[in-house]
Amino acid sequence: MSRGWVMLVMTKGRERTRSRPLHAYERIAQDLEAEIENGTWSPGDMLPTLPELEQRFGASRITVRGALEQLTQRGFVYTGYKGRRGTIVRRRGRTTILATLPLRPDRNPCGHDAFTEVADSLHLQPTKKFELRREAPSADVSSRLGISPDSLVVVRETRQMLDDEPWSIETSYYPVELAKEVGLDTPHDIPEGTIRALAAAGHPEISWVDEVADGTADADEAHRLSIPVGSSLLIQTRTASTAQRVTRVTRYLRLGQRNVLMWEIGDESGVEMIRRTRTGVNRS
Repeated sequence: MSRGWVMLVMTKGRERTRSRPLHAYERIAQDLEAEIENGTWSPGDMLPTLPELEQRFGASRITVRGALEQLTQRGFVYTGYKGRRGTIVRRRGRTTILATLPLRPDRNPCGHDAFTEVADSLHLQPTKKFELRREAPSADVSSRLGISPDSLVVVRETRQMLDDEPWSIETSYYPVELAKEVGLDTPHDIPEGTIRALAAAGHPEISWVDEVADGTADADEAHRLSIPVGSSLLIQTRTASTAQRVTRVTRYLRLGQRNVLMWEIGDESGVEMIRRTRTGVNRS
C-alpha cells in the first residue's frame, strides 16, 4: 500500500481529519508556512529561489510554483523586488488605521501626511509611488463632486508601501479649477498632505462623509497591491467639503482581513478617557 499524507484541519479547538492525501505542492506549502510561523522566515525576508526550492524538496518547478501560489493566496507571501524579483514574506496580523487622524484639529504639526504619521507610529519605513492625471470622472465621482459628467477632474493617486510591502492605494479626485488654484495639479507628492494645502489656500474642510464597504481586487488592483485577483479589499470612500463646496472624493483601497479601521468621535476629553481605559490593548 502506498504511503499517504493526512491533512489536519483545526476547527474551534478540535482536530478534524481529512482523508484526502496532500498533494506535493501542498506539503511544500505546509512546510514553508510552518517556517514562516516559527520565525525561520521573518516579514520582509525573501524566500529561496525556485531552483533552490526545487533542489531542497526534490520537486519540479510546476510543483514549487503551486506551493508558492498557495502561500500567496493565503496571504503569507507576495511577489516583489529586493535586489531581485522573488517571493517575499508578508507581515502578519492586522494594522489599526485611525480613520479620523487626517481630520483632527490637534494633529501633530510635523508637516507629514497622515500615511507617514501612521508608518512612524508603527516604526515602519513608508514609501510612496505617486501619479497625477486628468480624466473624465465616473458618474459616481461626478455626482459626489457636484460637477458635470462631461467635466474633467484632477486625479492624485498614491500607492503606499510599508517596509517596501504594498499596503494601500489612495486615489483623490478634485475639480480642475480647485486643483489649479490650490496647486494640486502639480506632478509630485505634497509632503504635508493635501488637506493642509487646501486649508492654507483658504479652503479648510469642515465636513466629511465616510462610506466603508468590502470588495474584491480586479487585475490592475491585484497587480499594484501584489495580491491574487479576487482578494478581499476594504474600500473607504470619503467625500469632503468646506462650508461652500465639495472639495474632493478620496478612495482608499486596503487589504481585506489585514486592517482595522477606527474612528475617534466626540469631545477629546471623552476620547482620551476611552484611550486610557483601553490601556494595554494592542492597537498596532
